Amino acid sequence: MSRSFKPSHRGATPSIAEEMHRRAGAVEAKGQKVLYLSVGQPSTPAPAGAMAAFQKASNESIMGYTGAAGIEPLRQRIARHYQENYGVAIAPNRVLITLGASGALILALISCFDSGARVALPQPFYFAYRHVMSTLGIECVPFYPSMENHFQPTVADLEKIEGRIDGLIFASPGNPTGSMIKPDQMGEIAQYCETRGIRLISDEIYHGIIYGDKTQQRTALSYAPHAVVMNSFSKYYSMPGWRLGWMVAPENLVEPIANLAHNLYIAPPAPAQYAALAALDCTDELDGHVARYRRNRDIMLREMPKAGFDRFTAPDGGFYLFCHVAHLHKDSVRFCIDMLEECGVLAAPGTDFSPAHGHHFVRFSYAGSTQEIEDAMARLKKWRAV
Repeated sequence: MSRSFKPSHRGATPSIAEEMHRRAGAVEAKGQKVLYLSVGQPSTPAPAGAMAAFQKASNESIMGYTGAAGIEPLRQRIARHYQENYGVAIAPNRVLITLGASGALILALISCFDSGARVALPQPFYFAYRHVMSTLGIECVPFYPSMENHFQPTVADLEKIEGRIDGLIFASPGNPTGSMIKPDQMGEIAQYCETRGIRLISDEIYHGIIYGDKTQQRTALSYAPHAVVMNSFSKYYSMPGWRLGWMVAPENLVEPIANLAHNLYIAPPAPAQYAALAALDCTDELDGHVARYRRNRDIMLREMPKAGFDRFTAPDGGFYLFCHVAHLHKDSVRFCIDMLEECGVLAAPGTDFSPAHGHHFVRFSYAGSTQEIEDAMARLKKWRAV
């Protein structure tokens, strides 16, 4: 190969998740059915109303390009969603439709920070945050909230960070922990960031999937006028493959973000937008999925300790159980490989979510069917009993 043609090093970080799925394929090729408790993907299709709206739109429209910020009816409906669900009034023009929450993250980072900016990230965190920052030349500044606070940040945690920080990203409910920030704690963080010029980015992709008091679910928009909020149709709305999300941005960022979106990918997909518009009104069906997640969660909370997985905090939302496994194995990657090859259950090593301490943790997803969760529990108990 010519020395003149080399690949860029941006985004070249190996994916642990991809490697584990490759190994799972090899296990299945040998005849063993793998139970996938690794990916946060609902096992249910898009809601019936969304599918009907997609069919109707496909019969009536050529599904051409939309505006870079999305179709106006969807932007207006999402603005109404914030009023109805959080009591927060936002102008529809502040809503921008994106290529999933991942697309929203890229747009938020590019529009808010120049190369060399320092953005704080509480560990454990969704692994793509760090890799996208690295790709864009933004310094990721990890810090470590306590297990007592369920790995959610506090103002005291932020004050311990050395040097300036230009931004903060957090998620509530979080991935991989499923924990939530208490409303007063979120308000304190928002005030801290506002007074110090720290741009707050709130990942709210797991909103709607909570198991306790619904009043605990707050949007950062309730507290931080300059926050950027991201959400998606992939989790609660059960539409991961449609690749559609949204963000709510301050007024002065709307035009720059729309211009960025147009230059990067022209517009979000039209078919997904028409389906998503209807999905926002399918809450009865979608809340049925949440009831299933709760059943799956309760099964895991009851059965996992019987297999030796007894060190975790019960998740407040989302569909993950983040287990401490240092007493079972010193290396979570090796542990997950052994679990996959010896009992056919695939989970996500914690190293994807926390470079510093992830080798002590494993994330299990309970987004699948209840039967899959029950089968996985039976396999794990038999495996650990050997």
